[in-house]
Amino acid sequence: MTRKTKGQSGAAPAPPDLPVPDRIAALAEVPIGELRQAWSEAWGAPAPKGARRRLLMLGIACKWQAAVHGGLPKPLQRRLAALEGSLLRGGAVDGTGPERVSSPRLMPGTRLIRDWKGERQEVQVTESGYLWRGKSWTSLSAIARAMTGSRRNGPAFFGLREREAA
Repeated sequence: MTRKTKGQSGAAPAPPDLPVPDRIAALAEVPIGELRQAWSEAWGAPAPKGARRRLLMLGIACKWQAAVHGGLPKPLQRRLAALEGSLLRGGAVDGTGPERVSSPRLMPGTRLIRDWKGERQEVQVTESGYLWRGKSWTSLSAIARAMTGSRRNGPAFFGLREREAA
């Protein structure tokens, strides 16, 4: 492993050409000052005051792995951001705060019924998506678009969100 000398700046604790698992393993040998610098480079912000070695190593490893493997899925990122916002506004961490984060999970076999232009539309939830008029669909928004001819938020259109259905 290459060590930073006093005159170097911006050098990573381990060469970036090493595989991520090797870079993460090498963090155990890096002095705490260099871990703080690596945290700043990885997160774009200074390391938390009083952060211990283990937290710094985990945070750096998380960022390195996310850069290679893509990080958290977008829906989970949105959910975590909403939970954080709820907590900061004094709400509960379990997501029981005032805002709803996402549509409820629908069990296979559930039927969604919507009257559109005087015609009853029925969508059945399946293991792999939805069934409408004998055809399989992967999203409620696609079904709502096919019904109406315009882009719609599917969960809102079917009344699964608190917004008014279009």
